[in-house]
Amino acid sequence: MLKLFRKLTAVTLAGALSLSMAAVPAGAAGGNQLVEVDLWNAISNQASMGNVATDNNPQALYNPEENTLQIATNPVNVSGYMSGITEAQYDTTGSGDYSAVTTLSTMQVDTGTKNDGTNHTITVLTSFEIELPGYIQKSGVEYIPVQFIVPYTPMDVAVGEGFLDARLRIDWSTTEDTDMSEIVPNTEMSSGGVVDVDLKDAATGVELSADSNKVNVDATLSAELVTSGADYEKAKSALGSSEFDLYRIRLMVNNADTTLSGTAELKFPYSGDLEMYRINDDGTKTVLRGTAGQDGYSVMTTRIGLFAVVGGSKINSGTTSPNSDTFTDISSHWAREYILRATNEGLFNGTSETTFSPEAQMTDGMVITVLYRMAGQPDVTVSTMPNVTPGMYYEKACAWGYANNIIGGYTSFDPERNVTREELATMLYRYYSLTGTPVAGADLSAYSDASSVSDWAQAGVAWANAAGIVNGTSETTLSPSNNATRAEVATMLCRYLDYTA
Repeated sequence: MLKLFRKLTAVTLAGALSLSMAAVPAGAAGGNQLVEVDLWNAISNQASMGNVATDNNPQALYNPEENTLQIATNPVNVSGYMSGITEAQYDTTGSGDYSAVTTLSTMQVDTGTKNDGTNHTITVLTSFEIELPGYIQKSGVEYIPVQFIVPYTPMDVAVGEGFLDARLRIDWSTTEDTDMSEIVPNTEMSSGGVVDVDLKDAATGVELSADSNKVNVDATLSAELVTSGADYEKAKSALGSSEFDLYRIRLMVNNADTTLSGTAELKFPYSGDLEMYRINDDGTKTVLRGTAGQDGYSVMTTRIGLFAVVGGSKINSGTTSPNSDTFTDISSHWAREYILRATNEGLFNGTSETTFSPEAQMTDGMVITVLYRMAGQPDVTVSTMPNVTPGMYYEKACAWGYANNIIGGYTSFDPERNVTREELATMLYRYYSLTGTPVAGADLSAYSDASSVSDWAQAGVAWANAAGIVNGTSETTLSPSNNATRAEVATMLCRYLDYTA
């Protein structure tokens, strides 16, 4: 509990430094602006999980003439520990040169006796001012490193006499004109709380359990079963074997990766005699000691990433087990086994926990994302593409596909367009060409519509047909321009994995 509160208060009261907007003279009225501020984690790219100290002060006051920013904060009562920010400083150069903020207003707060059995009356900052550093351009979203002290709380155990670190996040796109000449803080005390965060990846059955001190309450869990690519090869080298199941665990907030801020429990749907490993970035392995239960094997971890299960038996998680009939719409479908295999191996998911929608279509963005995952999601430089919206789930995948000529080397690639059979065959062909030499393509003349295969797709379709990845839609037709259904995509991906095994 002590450690839990320490983390909450650290980020929570750090939030006071950023999210609040208080009271202080800011120069001549009329030219000033209000701008949204927030407290961001000092290291990882995510908001702090405890912004209680700025609950009552959502904006800061910017004075363009003086180049100053006024920030307000409120005292807090977190689990009975009452306190507030007593000292604050900010990085004036961007190189770790900190200077104290200018105090504008203060108030007295009684801490109560919970911390050490004695009540302390402290003076906390309710508003302060900083001069915007030269590295701040007043455009887009920018950050100022900040440090602060919140006394008589469990945080003192963590940092002793030192400051707690955070970042002041300023969103300049939110500025609005105001007649305010000084910011007036709302000094009503706010209370923070810790809530449980329990996440589950429906496709694999992997679960993560923690609390809001360690996991952003808006996070989603992705647990992808990795069967090929750079990460798979790294795990195989670290383990000295290919007898394992590898999972890539990710936490996402607004389609962006985030991290743990403490220890969380990961539960994998496996039973029996097994071993668990985390595969590290440098290619080494770390043994994870866990606890076996009826519904899975649990390990505690402070990091997410790659996790390997060696041995044991997979528990039917009620999602995509190859022997289950979870999907109610594929019981008699011709591609049933391919569908179950594709979802079980984490290539893509159902449209719900009980439906796969085999005749629905997939987009180019979905397919290139699958291939990007199969490649191990290598680092890639994201550049502007006309049809790719920044921040979308497929942005990195499209950049990778373009850089490696998998999507044809054309910037007009439209990830929202439904993928055609010849596009899918061509993407698989070019993906295979990254690491292997394609066999000679098949003679397609037996198909009556062979001439309708686009010139740019000729090599890919002929190769995919020769490799047994793409068959005709009938004995005499290829239907190259038809949209590929979800069932067809699952089938072609599984046949591709069989071909490259």
